[in-house]
Amino acid sequence: MVIAGMENGASAELVIMQDAVKVYGRRKVLQDISLKVRKGECTALIGKNGSGKSTLLRMLAGLTHPTSGTRWVSGGRLVTGYVPERFPPLIFTPWEFLLSSAEVRGMEKASAENELRGFLSQLGMESFTHVRMSQFSKGMLQKINLIQAMMGGPDLLLLDEPLSGLDIKAQENLVYMLVALKRGGTAIVMSVHEPQLIEQIADRVLLMKNGQIIKETLEKHLEAGTTTRIVMRGLDSSAVKRISEHPGMVDLAVRADSCELEVRSEAADLLLRQILDSGGSIVSVIPSVGMNIQLGEWLQSNASVKGDPV
Repeated sequence: MVIAGMENGASAELVIMQDAVKVYGRRKVLQDISLKVRKGECTALIGKNGSGKSTLLRMLAGLTHPTSGTRWVSGGRLVTGYVPERFPPLIFTPWEFLLSSAEVRGMEKASAENELRGFLSQLGMESFTHVRMSQFSKGMLQKINLIQAMMGGPDLLLLDEPLSGLDIKAQENLVYMLVALKRGGTAIVMSVHEPQLIEQIADRVLLMKNGQIIKETLEKHLEAGTTTRIVMRGLDSSAVKRISEHPGMVDLAVRADSCELEVRSEAADLLLRQILDSGGSIVSVIPSVGMNIQLGEWLQSNASVKGDPV
């Protein structure tokens, strides 16, 4: 049994699971899961379909309960946003559905409307605000799926394959939005296959197999002084100059169609946000020390086979 996240001591735990087991009929879907989810921390779950990732997300959300073991929630209740892998083509418009969701969450109408306009704009959906979602493609539905979960800045955000169906621009903007939520204290747990998303926002990666957490790699405990390589494109010379003057910058190389930055790891999040705010796009983010090599190995040896999630 791997006890994930137990080595740091108490530090704003939002959810604690201890020796959790989930059984459906005669099938043990989760076994011996011990995990702490902390405020402002992003945990990535990787592994084949059927390894238990989706069931673990539902259990963290409180949508299913352990057959044995315990699940503890800070204060007894959390504001939780949940993005299931599949989102139905509802008959409502995004505006109708999302305002209704905001009301259920207890948000004031004016605040909710302002926030929704921002989210719809960031994900390129402002022209579809009053179109019936029954006419939407998978990618458009996924954007609404994400917005309903992120509204109001939840304490805990649970994402099941969040990049599914999204275009490149929407993926880049989602990274920006998730970084902002994490910086505001939201804990994120996500089931993902894309290494670029893991590298950009995950603090740790948990590999799941046969309903168990079998390996953990920590990203946030890099030694002081380590650097991160960022490859970006799409910025004009004045924006590149402003970024080059950031105190976290170590080195900058300008290529024909991109720029390669070496930055101090502790400044990487701020620089990523500055690049995106300036209209640039992120090609890759690679820590000089950490999980990059192991992550590639894990994703190769545990490549997902499409099928019904567990």
